[in-house]
Amino acid sequence: MKNRVIQTIGTIAKEETFAQVEHVDDLKHQVLESVRPFPGYHGSNLPGQKDADSYFMVTKLRYNDDKLIRAIMQTNKELPFICDAAPGTIHLQQENFNIIRIRDVKAAQLPELIDSFRKSDIDFQKKKKLPEITALLRIRKFFSMEETIEGIFRDQDRPDFSYLELPIGLLWSSFKSMTEKLKYNIEDSNFDAALGHVYCPKGLLDFVRIYDKNFKIGKLIYIKEKYLEYIAKL
Repeated sequence: MKNRVIQTIGTIAKEETFAQVEHVDDLKHQVLESVRPFPGYHGSNLPGQKDADSYFMVTKLRYNDDKLIRAIMQTNKELPFICDAAPGTIHLQQENFNIIRIRDVKAAQLPELIDSFRKSDIDFQKKKKLPEITALLRIRKFFSMEETIEGIFRDQDRPDFSYLELPIGLLWSSFKSMTEKLKYNIEDSNFDAALGHVYCPKGLLDFVRIYDKNFKIGKLIYIKEKYLEYIAKL
């Protein structure tokens, strides 16, 4: 049977620690960066501090996704560089920060990027002192994945991302508990896990996203089996 290829929109959720971008002198709006972009992974080839893997520009309002995506398209036409951008939300206790997640840009390009978005009527919160925070991040983005073996997919654009299909959607608290238990009981715990789903013709496909630079199908099979064991005990 031919392996499934899924190209659709969906959501990814993960817990990260964020800090304010401080090293850009002319940055007047609120932009955060991830202190540890993949907290469960401890490889030596993670992004450095000067130019982070991702930046999170905090918008003044919660704009609808269509408006943001059109603004992203216009910005990528206008500027001499291309950024990978997606709308999202950072959930911190009782407060939500609406954000645009930005990848593939240098920190020095952030002011120019913000100016371009503002031309599309997307405004941003003014910069104010913010302590380092740990919060739940949700990103709404386009996925392109191909099934490697049944129920295990690999990202077609980023091969260090794999997706393990789940039979049900999980609450974040349940997923976090399962992941902590799994990491305590697995020999090779060097991977980062996030929770997500994509929209398909038959409904939703729920999954665990695994980030691991060293792709090993046997390890992914084992991780998926452990999550299925935990789900069976719910």
